[in-house]
Amino acid sequence: MLKQNNVNSQNLNICLSNNYVCLKISSENSNDSFFSNFILEKKIKTEFLSDFLDKILVDKSIYNKSIDDVTVHFDNELFSFVPNDLFDENHKKEYLKYITELKQDDFVSHDSINELDIKNVFLPYVNINNLLINKFKEINYFHYNSALLKKLVNENIKYGEKENLFCIISYKKLKIVVFKKNRLVFFNCFNYENSNDILYFLLSVCQNIDLNLNKISLNLILNYKVDNLTSEFDSFFTKIRIIFNSNESDQNYILS
Repeated sequence: MLKQNNVNSQNLNICLSNNYVCLKISSENSNDSFFSNFILEKKIKTEFLSDFLDKILVDKSIYNKSIDDVTVHFDNELFSFVPNDLFDENHKKEYLKYITELKQDDFVSHDSINELDIKNVFLPYVNINNLLINKFKEINYFHYNSALLKKLVNENIKYGEKENLFCIISYKKLKIVVFKKNRLVFFNCFNYENSNDILYFLLSVCQNIDLNLNKISLNLILNYKVDNLTSEFDSFFTKIRIIFNSNESDQNYILS
């Protein structure tokens, strides 16, 4: 269905989990953009997440804007990476049955991460999709980790190193990603309370997959500020890069 060109049209991008909601509105014909980040100190249940998002969209007068495209990224742990050679679209639920308890009517989706020849099979939040489709008619939706990996593949290639360690820090959640010779060898999510927890998980991963702390580059993506973070890391890692800092750009890495 072709959309009419509208010089005033804007694109709405949303990243959300049970702990945060990020909004970005941008226009293809303007450098102006709008960004809002909502941190939830207490995790919200999935069934109430659509009501929370709806309230944000109302409060920010998003429904009154001329929105041409809507894209939502679901940042949850209900996902599984599957090599293309092993993927069968008719049996998508099989890839998630050890991760979460599935109901008969659960809707399972998947993203293609062509850069790594894998699929990301995941459970989207259907209530969020229903809300946005009801308001905007058409939407695009993906898993957050699919977009994340696509960006990290490019970062990894740009630095041209044999091994790269990425740490993506959000509110109370972190992801650790490792590439060796441009191959994804590790991806996992962890809960943390402070910088000591983050350091513990990083050192554990490095030990378990045999990464040399004196040689590996630690690449930080900071979607949330954590006190004493770099001072903790300086004692263990000799090469540290801050790829992204939300305090400077005021947005989520995926939306940057």
